[in-house]
Amino acid sequence: MIDSKSTSDNLFRSPSDDERALLSRLLEPTFPGRDDISRILAGVKVRTIDEQGSLQLHSDVPGMLTGIKAIPVEAEANDVDGYAIHVLLHVVHGRPDELEIYKDDSSAIQQMPSPSAFEVIVLPAAPWEIN
Repeated sequence: MIDSKSTSDNLFRSPSDDERALLSRLLEPTFPGRDDISRILAGVKVRTIDEQGSLQLHSDVPGMLTGIKAIPVEAEANDVDGYAIHVLLHVVHGRPDELEIYKDDSSAIQQMPSPSAFEVIVLPAAPWEIN
């Protein structure tokens, strides 16, 4: 289960094992920029930004991604109540910036599925979606 810390905590921290495993799961398929994203995220620090467990990402590893979709990869799995939980990796200004987590019905996540339960989705980029 994703570690849910207080949203008032402004300090970046090392990702929990579950958070790291979820990031790794998102990087399993091949997609444009995956290797560079993986390299940048190797030294990632995170902070929880909402009640669902979404994370702001920060890495001191240098590099700017070009030609990458704003959301290059996403994943989904069902909560115990049957509603889908979505996880989206956002790239902003050439850097991995956020791991957004939300549920289809906007209710609280009852039990975060294991990272291996998530189906990873890579959609082709539309011309206007490229950073």
